[in-house]
Amino acid sequence: MYPDQAQYTSGQSGNIVIELETREDKILDLVVGFYKLEQQVAEETLRISTEKGLRQIVHIPLFAEDTKWAGYGVKATMFCEKIAVSTAYTSYDIADHWSRAPRYGFLSDFRTEESGDFRDVESMNKFHLNVIQFYDWMYRHDDLVPKQDEFIDPMGRTMSYKVVREKVSAVHDKGMAAMAYGAVYASLKDFVQTRPEWGLYNRRGEPFQLIDLFYIMDITPDSPWTDHIIEQFRQAVMAGFDGIHMDQYGFPKKAIRRVEGREEMLDLAECYPALIDRASSAVKEIKAGAGVIFNNVGNYPISKTASSDQEALYIEVWPPVVRLRELKGLIDNARSLDPDKPIILSAYLPSFYPKAGHDKEWAENGALLTIASIFVSGGYHLLLGENNGLLTMPYYPDYAVMRTEFAVEVRRYYDFIVRFGTLIHNAQLEDVSYTYTAGVNTEITFEGSVPFAPNGDIDSVWTIIKRMPGYQILQLINLVGLEDDYWEHGKKQRPEPQTGVVCTLLIEQPIECIYTASPDDCNQEVCFLDYEVVPHGQGLAARFTLPSLRVWTMVVVKCSEV
Repeated sequence: MYPDQAQYTSGQSGNIVIELETREDKILDLVVGFYKLEQQVAEETLRISTEKGLRQIVHIPLFAEDTKWAGYGVKATMFCEKIAVSTAYTSYDIADHWSRAPRYGFLSDFRTEESGDFRDVESMNKFHLNVIQFYDWMYRHDDLVPKQDEFIDPMGRTMSYKVVREKVSAVHDKGMAAMAYGAVYASLKDFVQTRPEWGLYNRRGEPFQLIDLFYIMDITPDSPWTDHIIEQFRQAVMAGFDGIHMDQYGFPKKAIRRVEGREEMLDLAECYPALIDRASSAVKEIKAGAGVIFNNVGNYPISKTASSDQEALYIEVWPPVVRLRELKGLIDNARSLDPDKPIILSAYLPSFYPKAGHDKEWAENGALLTIASIFVSGGYHLLLGENNGLLTMPYYPDYAVMRTEFAVEVRRYYDFIVRFGTLIHNAQLEDVSYTYTAGVNTEITFEGSVPFAPNGDIDSVWTIIKRMPGYQILQLINLVGLEDDYWEHGKKQRPEPQTGVVCTLLIEQPIECIYTASPDDCNQEVCFLDYEVVPHGQGLAARFTLPSLRVWTMVVVKCSEV
């Protein structure tokens, strides 16, 4: 079961798609429940006549309402003679713009043989990826829009611009935005050789370049290159894209430009904000809903770029950020710079790189912890893309394909952040992890056989506590039994499940209900918790026992209106 689009806009109609097959001819009753957070908001029933071995597709109109952003869970149960015989789950969300919840994905294969084949887009839809980066889609880095249907790109790949256009149309049909990759300062060698004054140089007078293929250009506001690349971005949006993924390489940070026979030292961090703003303005002139995303490579220079006019704060993660808790540190810092922009981490998983030959389960065990750590911290993860693909390195065509069993698990994680997105990625959330639990803090305590703390250390349960009006949200990530906490690494085994954990939570305002949910549960359902009210040093507390914690469990304390 899955929605027919990755995301819907307010007032838009759509359908939940249910594929079913039976081993014999039957008359079945299908009951589909729709849930907004913990509450059921609608139900549809349908009687179905099935034929043995014949796969049928059923469309159920989705529950919709006028909203800026909301997520919904869906549960479909098949009854045979009033007995439940099969259940399926999915989620969907409604938003006024994809930037409310940018679940970033990628496409990188635009060969002629791809024409008419949209299985890659259909697979991304099932993960609810609603904004897609078209990686290396262009003719050249300094001349983006191809002039003919078939061409060879700078990396030697034979490409089809016809296929690029088809894929743009296909992602639009699925409610996804299409972002055109564009390096902000990369030209090919022959381009800069005829325009040497447009380039940037080191103190030896040598041009800055990458693999002797991409040469770094001057991005100051008065540089001819800046006019050139902004026009290239405009042309990409005129060709059908919804915005630009503005890339940089993280170097140089300072360089020499040549102006009228003299040399000037340039601090590129000072140039990026104006470039981002100009690019955003240019694409919005073409298409009102268009936007840009700028790549802060290794978090550089986010302190300068965060306030620029862009749809999200995007960070490509590199060492020395190597530990799970350091991913949260990146997200926390970005949020402090601009609380209203969503945050996307591009965190590649080299443990899946096909040529490395690593054990797949080892890689998968580590991947779930990385994904959970980013989501729990309030970020999104550029990881997934075409054909159940998963990024292993910054050159996207070297992606790996997930095993079917693992893809099912990852789909549950994405279902989870879609249904509960307003509790996980809400800009109103305040992180009180270090002031409400562990150490001298007794507002929230945990009793179990292992430490519970907000530090993210291995052999403990990582507690991330957040609040916003009407809610306290306890996010628990299990790090017990792991050999290390490096996010790029695989893990020999999953964390050791924790059971019988008792939580005592200070009641600061009346409680309406307490419930848990976890993407590790196959049933994907909310579990309401009974609690007792007990004395607390600061008044009264709610005391309750948590269900088993495998990798990630969320506890939601919903408060009554005072």
